[in-house]
Amino acid sequence: MTSKTLIASLALVAGFAAATPIVQAADNPQKTVQPGVNNKRTLEVGDRAPDIYQRSEKALKNWKEKGLQSPKADSQWVQINDKYMMVMITNGTIVDIRPVER
Repeated sequence: MTSKTLIASLALVAGFAAATPIVQAADNPQKTVQPGVNNKRTLEVGDRAPDIYQRSEKALKNWKEKGLQSPKADSQWVQINDKYMMVMITNGTIVDIRPVER
């Protein structure tokens, strides 16, 4: 391999490597919660959250500070893994999912 070919190849690889984080940053966050300790499956809007997240002790009291909208009637914000979920207290239905802002 000549030095010109090697330099061109390295420049091409470096260009791809530099563009990858930019493309990933533009991705919209997924509206799902991945399986974890308290949830054994992927959770989406419309699914039923594990029973523990219907309890008042799991509710986020500082939802305003976290930039979340006011919970709907009979619902509360909870955190599961790296997502906030609005869960109906009455039946556990997931109404909304938002990423945790770091």
